[in-house]
Amino acid sequence: MSATLDLPARLALLLATTLAVMSFAHPLWNLGVLAALFAIAVWQRLPLRSAWPLIRASLVVFLLVGFCAAFSTSARMIHDPEHLRVIGEWGPLRFTVGGVLMGCTFVLRMLAMILATWMAMHDISVDDVLDLAVRWHLPSWLSILVSSAMAAIPNLARRREQIQQAQQARGQRIDAGNFVQRWKANVAIVVPLLTSSLVTAENLGIALSVRGYGANRTMIVMHDMVRRPAQVVLTTVFIVLGVLAAAGRIAFGWGRI
Repeated sequence: MSATLDLPARLALLLATTLAVMSFAHPLWNLGVLAALFAIAVWQRLPLRSAWPLIRASLVVFLLVGFCAAFSTSARMIHDPEHLRVIGEWGPLRFTVGGVLMGCTFVLRMLAMILATWMAMHDISVDDVLDLAVRWHLPSWLSILVSSAMAAIPNLARRREQIQQAQQARGQRIDAGNFVQRWKANVAIVVPLLTSSLVTAENLGIALSVRGYGANRTMIVMHDMVRRPAQVVLTTVFIVLGVLAAAGRIAFGWGRI
């Protein structure tokens, strides 16, 4: 089989991951989904270190969500009576076994979705997205919206870094001082970033108008998308696994706590 997943196969993997993590409530099942994603990433030889900044930026969210779920999980979500056992109290907060398991589940779900999304979008060009949108007969406005967002996010990150370096060259201290001082320093970055983003959006609108956007109902295919049989098989396998995960949860109670 091909060593590189094409865009439809990656989207199928993202869909399967979404169905699986939303179907399973037990953290061990979600840990299995996460392990499968890591195995696929290693098989694809993806640079997993590139996904670490996304995960690191969400660590605080992981902590808050896991902690809140540990004491706020409803008893109706817990099917095993043993998981209703209280393992600790902190003031009015009561931590049950099921609540802690659900907190771990939420963290693993978010981690799996971040990793699956990164795997789906890693090293994918805008032309690949537009070609797939044409093959699937998606509306042109949706194709432009998705491709523009893909191009805008890394451009905004680079522009923010450039503005930050320019402000530091002028003697502006970005990460020094108390919270209020840091907030004021970051305003000096946000304002020019928003202004340049509006200018970019205007230039994009002009470019689309010049190229005749909206004149035809169909978009032009940039190049032929040739799908190998191995890619079709992998796409089908990922979709079937996602559907099986959802069906197993409904029919057999897979992944309950």
